Amino acid sequence: MGQISFHTCDRMRELHSASLDGELSQLESVRLEAHLAGCPSCSAYAATAEGASRLVQQMPLERPSFPIVVPGRRLAVARKLQVAAAAAAVTVTVGLSVALGTVGGPAASGSSHRATASANLRFPDQELRMLQRASTARSHPRLAL
Repeated sequence: MGQISFHTCDRMRELHSASLDGELSQLESVRLEAHLAGCPSCSAYAATAEGASRLVQQMPLERPSFPIVVPGRRLAVARKLQVAAAAAAVTVTVGLSVALGTVGGPAASGSSHRATASANLRFPDQELRMLQRASTARSHPRLAL
C-alpha cells in the first residue's frame, strides 16, 4: 500500500474524538478502527485522547460559587428590536442625506465645478495669471467678448 496522508489522519483524529462522545455511526467506527490498526501515529493519539477523556469523566463535578443566569426570551426579542430600530435609523439618515444633497439643484453643482477648476491648478503663477486676466476683463468689458 502507500503512505497515509496527513489529511486522512486529521479526519480520523476528528472521528476518534467524536467516538469518545459516542457520536459515530457504525460505518465511521469501522473506518476508524481500520485506520488505527494501520497507523501508529493515530493509534498513539487515540490512546492519549482516551486517557485524557477518562480523567475528565472521573473528576467530581464542582458547583459554581456564583449563580448562572440565562437571559429569557424577552431580552432576546428586545435585542432584535434594538438592532432593527438602529438599522431603520441608519436607512432614514442615509435617505435624507441623499435627498437633501440632490435638492440643491444646478446652482450648487456650478459652484462646486468652479471650486474644482481652481483646485486643479498645479502652479501658483498660473492662478495669478488667471486672476489678472479676470480683473482685466472686468475693467474692459469690450475686450472680454
